[in-house]
Amino acid sequence: MKIALIQINPIIGDFRYNIDLIKHWLAKAKNVRCELAVLPELAICGYPPQDLLERTAFLHDHDRALQHLMETTSGIAVLCGAVTRHSGPTGKLLHNSAILFDNGKVLFSAHKRLLPTYDVFDERRHFEPAGPSPLCKFKNLTLGVTICEDIWNDKKVFAHPLYDKDPVSAAAPCSVTSW
Repeated sequence: MKIALIQINPIIGDFRYNIDLIKHWLAKAKNVRCELAVLPELAICGYPPQDLLERTAFLHDHDRALQHLMETTSGIAVLCGAVTRHSGPTGKLLHNSAILFDNGKVLFSAHKRLLPTYDVFDERRHFEPAGPSPLCKFKNLTLGVTICEDIWNDKKVFAHPLYDKDPVSAAAPCSVTSW
């Protein structure tokens, strides 16, 4: 399967610009026969949206932009960073998510597990951390979907990890074979 990794620089809160930019690159990916396009974390609204997430109008505009993108995209599946609602009885009201959609239909969504709260990052202020994400079957692939910080906890790389969870190992446990 041919996959397009689309690295864009969305503008925080400029939904029209971000959607137009995404559509431009999706068209290029389709022209070279990609079947799946992967977009960055929070590609719809831009990262980090910070206190804009507390504005109802911002969330409404985000949802409209995402819906528009889903309705107007065909011929290529998209894994897109977006804000989603947390439906649990407790916790923050939002998730930092990745949504897989194809021809207007949501096939899968995963939520970020490791929310940074250091340096300029304050994601726990607005987002609910997710539990383990199930694997996603898409065409002939099995996808383990993680979002940004979720991959920054490898005990082999970081002598003193910040988190007690490792979403990558949880999503793709493997055994090492010696050759």
